[in-house]
Amino acid sequence: MTIIEAFRDPELFGRLPLFADLASWNRWLVFHKAWSALPMTADEMQIYTRHTGRQTPPTTTPSEVYVAAGRRSGKSFMAALIAVFLSCFRDYRPYLAPGERAMVLCIANDRDQAAIILRYIRAFLTDVPMLAATIERETADSIELTNRVTIAVATCSYRAVRGVTLVAASADEIAFWRVDGANPAHEVLTALRPAMATIPGALLLCISTPYSKSGVLY
Repeated sequence: MTIIEAFRDPELFGRLPLFADLASWNRWLVFHKAWSALPMTADEMQIYTRHTGRQTPPTTTPSEVYVAAGRRSGKSFMAALIAVFLSCFRDYRPYLAPGERAMVLCIANDRDQAAIILRYIRAFLTDVPMLAATIERETADSIELTNRVTIAVATCSYRAVRGVTLVAASADEIAFWRVDGANPAHEVLTALRPAMATIPGALLLCISTPYSKSGVLY
């Protein structure tokens, strides 16, 4: 199943009142088609070209996606939705060792923002009965699913990815990350990539409001 099909399925995201009118989400739907390497209509191609400056959309799923979008555009909301989709609709078990769990990790600038993202994730799961049935256990910062995938949130530290197998990671508001006055984005991404290396199709999503002409997002 593609993420676009999940949006339109009345038993999945399509059951959520927020997505009753998909026309209001057309730019985000084009984004989802782009990172999923799905065909676009002529109208969607115009949107894609206007916002990316590119004439040709991806024909294969990219391993890294960078999004610069304005405030209140729904960035964290969409990052949470992608985390849920990748956790529930892809099977990573063939790539896991016995007893090993895959992780989808959402990294935020601080604990408050991480809590917001986890609330979005929990809502997507619990408001869709088909997905709610996959919840096995919850902790303060993670949700374990029956398919051996754990969705977790963390703050911006390279230590958060040690010893885990990542199938996807999102870096929320990466342009604003600060630890002791410095932006640790480069160090975190350097730690993320090896943790994703053994999973075919693993996705790294960096999404943020633009801040300055420097750093990873720039």
